[in-house]
Amino acid sequence: MQTRKKIVLALTLAFGSQLASAAAIDLTSLGYVQYGDAQSYSLPIANYQFGEQTNNGTYTIQSSAGQISSLTVLGTGSSGQPVVTNFDGMDNAYATPSGIGGDTFWYPNEFTYQGTQGTVNFNGDNTWDVSLAALQTFLAGEDMVIFFNNNQLNAGETSLQSLAAWAKVWVTDATGAQIDDTFYFTNMGGSYNLVSLGGGGNFMGDVTAYTGAGTEPVHVDETMTDFVLSGGHICVAHNGDSSVTPIPVDCALTDAQAALLFGAGWTVSAPINHNLGADTAAYAILFPELNALLASLFGSGGDLSGYTLHADIRLGCELLTVQDPDPQGNDSPYGTTPTPYGNSFECGTYNGWGTELNNGYEQIFIATAIVPDQGVPEPGVLALLGIGLLGMFGLRRKHSA
Repeated sequence: MQTRKKIVLALTLAFGSQLASAAAIDLTSLGYVQYGDAQSYSLPIANYQFGEQTNNGTYTIQSSAGQISSLTVLGTGSSGQPVVTNFDGMDNAYATPSGIGGDTFWYPNEFTYQGTQGTVNFNGDNTWDVSLAALQTFLAGEDMVIFFNNNQLNAGETSLQSLAAWAKVWVTDATGAQIDDTFYFTNMGGSYNLVSLGGGGNFMGDVTAYTGAGTEPVHVDETMTDFVLSGGHICVAHNGDSSVTPIPVDCALTDAQAALLFGAGWTVSAPINHNLGADTAAYAILFPELNALLASLFGSGGDLSGYTLHADIRLGCELLTVQDPDPQGNDSPYGTTPTPYGNSFECGTYNGWGTELNNGYEQIFIATAIVPDQGVPEPGVLALLGIGLLGMFGLRRKHSA
């Protein structure tokens, strides 16, 4: 029996830090892709599963400027302008670039910093940080989920509609010592590609099986990277039953092949757009083990005001460590190629998918959700997925040959 919890999406806006109920999402009946310690849920595919419009259904999370009046945000903004003020005990949202005529990457840094409300212990220069006491009040006993927008050019080749993303999250105590593991959102050194085309994620994978470590993401190339591909168009196979999880597949797969692989009645969808702009979230990211750690700390009854959650997030390009040509600190992150903190960035296109930001600002925000039990899928489901995906890749190799 899956655990169900009442959802409250409670977040804040620049014009007032009032906790307010906004929306609800239930992840218990949805498929996901495992990326390291994270589970990535496609919201457009969730709508498709239940026979709704992929960009306007039960699982549509609106996030335009007016609609995030009740949201708590890690990163947002237009061309670096501050937008959101968060609760006391939290960093404000770091400003994200427009991606047009300026930077094609983003990570929390001194140029995009918009201040902190109150005090956060061991607040990092290159992380979004929150006091665990403030986070506990915000979550109000619920599980934490992170929403992410894909706001790329929505025309032209597919490389323009995708971007690269990577993140790690960890918790420190009142002395600054790390508690438990670091939790990664990572492609796990796999190919920069969709999971249906051999990318580094695992469909319905087990986050507890990931034991990777490392402080910096491995570079992007065709075959090996820690950067996750946030794609534009994705196809799935499905049989029309809302209780059945759609399976990501190669868009070249035919309905007849899907029926052979998965059973009678299974067909392949048209490409489902995930490049939904700044007004609608594309993905919900869950860290089950982090949620378990937070629940343990929250249930301890101890003083958590000195405890801090840190989030290191990278969007758009590969981070390269180089000598800072301007040690006086006159670099600007907008309009020129910057080297903040002695680093530079490199963008590219790999396996036909782009990495860089190219059209308006991205948004990342925290909420709460109903989450599934973290058990292993039923044997029948695992068998279906294993046979289907192996067969699909076999067909793809024959097509390539």
